[in-house]
Amino acid sequence: MRVLGLVRDLMFRSRIDAACESLGVEVGYVSTPEVLPQRCSEIRPSVVIIDLSEKAFAPDSVMAVLRDRAPGAAVIGFASHVDLKSLAGARQAGFTQVLSRQEFAARLPSLLKSAPQPPQPK
Repeated sequence: MRVLGLVRDLMFRSRIDAACESLGVEVGYVSTPEVLPQRCSEIRPSVVIIDLSEKAFAPDSVMAVLRDRAPGAAVIGFASHVDLKSLAGARQAGFTQVLSRQEFAARLPSLLKSAPQPPQPK
């Protein structure tokens, strides 16, 4: 499984890293949406984790990139429960799951376990 995170918060990255490490999953990160196309091409993620709390975040344009560069990847967005506009925008853009930050942190191991697996080479 390959995981890519669009997460700026370094403290929250460490929580994600800990959950991924416990499952033997490596995660790569980007800090801005502009770098997302390049990293998707490099990593070819099966799961993309996105922090929706940035005010300038545009879920439609990010989903367009992911449909092109990471087709079939599960896209999981999270934000504070008070960021209702961000959460609603991600749902409308077609994110696989949209969760509050707290729920995301609590459920991350099970989300990763249930994520689609990349095809195995023949």
